[in-house]
Amino acid sequence: MRPFDLICFDVDGTLVVHPEEKIVWEILNHRFTGDDLVNVSRFEQYRQGEITYAEWVALDVAGWLRAGANRAEIIAAIAELRLVDGAHETLAELHRRGYKLGIISGTLDIVLETLLPEHPFDDVFVNRLRFDEKQVLVGCDPTPYDVDGKARALREIALRERIPIERCAFVGDAFNDVEVAREAGFAVAFNPKCQELARVCDVTVRAAHLGALLRYFPDGDDDAIAG
Repeated sequence: MRPFDLICFDVDGTLVVHPEEKIVWEILNHRFTGDDLVNVSRFEQYRQGEITYAEWVALDVAGWLRAGANRAEIIAAIAELRLVDGAHETLAELHRRGYKLGIISGTLDIVLETLLPEHPFDDVFVNRLRFDEKQVLVGCDPTPYDVDGKARALREIALRERIPIERCAFVGDAFNDVEVAREAGFAVAFNPKCQELARVCDVTVRAAHLGALLRYFPDGDDDAIAG
């Protein structure tokens, strides 16, 4: 038997990478506001409880709105991002092996639409941009499933699919993956940027190719290596 039934992934820093380890929010804030310091200051405000996650999203997007951002400009800006090596092949192989796959991430939907349009994910929990008929940005629907909410999303998928939580896995890299890593039956820190995440995960994988994960998610006919 497969050791797990569900594998959920983070996106920025896990499936999608940047040469300077930036995430999509940092790229778009720089492109449309010219301000790199705002990323640090707003994260600190959020960490101190001075703003909610939804307020954080709204503050960032408001800067893009003032700049008149449109879909084409956003796609051009996120061209700095690329899929991690082996993403297509590895996700296809996990799907072939019978795993249900999901995304639980603080990224933007346009990142997946642009870099991984024909994806194998059954569930996608992300922030979603809104555009008008002329493809001008008009707003964003913030996900309730980032940071601590990621664990809640995993539980909701597991409950709906009747999968025991111990048969659910998560792969991530950053601070906002810590709680879902604690919740999952098996958690992988993939090239982690957060020491706490590496501590709470079952394994840490440092590799340039996503295929390094496959040994932990064998086919039903193979022996499990996880743990």
